Amino acid sequence: PPLDAGTMATSDKLEFTGTYCYATGDMFCGTCDVTGKPAGRGILYYLESGECDVGVFDGRLCQAGEGVRYSKDRDAAYRLMDGELEGGSLDLEESLRIMELEDTPAVRTKDTIPAPTTFDPARLKQTQAYYVYRQLADLPMHESAHGPSPFVPVWQKDEAEE
Repeated sequence: PPLDAGTMATSDKLEFTGTYCYATGDMFCGTCDVTGKPAGRGILYYLESGECDVGVFDGRLCQAGEGVRYSKDRDAAYRLMDGELEGGSLDLEESLRIMELEDTPAVRTKDTIPAPTTFDPARLKQTQAYYVYRQLADLPMHESAHGPSPFVPVWQKDEAEE
C-alpha cells in the first residue's frame, strides 16, 4: 500500500540500496537513507589504499559491530570490531560467511578506474537510443546502459526469503 503523509512522517527508517561517492574518491555501496547517505550494511571502498571494509555503517561512516577489511588485491581479510582491526586475519571463505556476502568485493583502486574521456556525440546517441528502446519496449528505465555496477554488494539470501 502507498504511504500517506502521516506514515512517512512517523516512519523513522526508509532504506534504499545505492552508492555514495565522497570527494576523497572513497565510495560506499549498500543500504542508504532517504538522503542517499550510508545507513546500514554495505561496503566502503578506499580509493587511496585499495582496501575495502564490509560492515554496518552510519551516515558519518562509523562502523558498528563486526566487520571485515579486505586487502587491496582481495587476497587477505581481517576481522574488524567497530571499525578497528581486531583478531587478526581471516580465511576468505570465513569472511564471506561472517558478512553474509555471496562473493568477495570487487577490486577498486586508482589503477582500475578508467581514464576520463572527452564528450563523444556518438556515445551520447548510443546511450539515448538505449533508453528510447527500453521505454518503447516497456522495460524498466532504471537499468544503466553501462551494465550493472560490480561494486554493489550481493548478500546471501536467507532461506526464509527464497
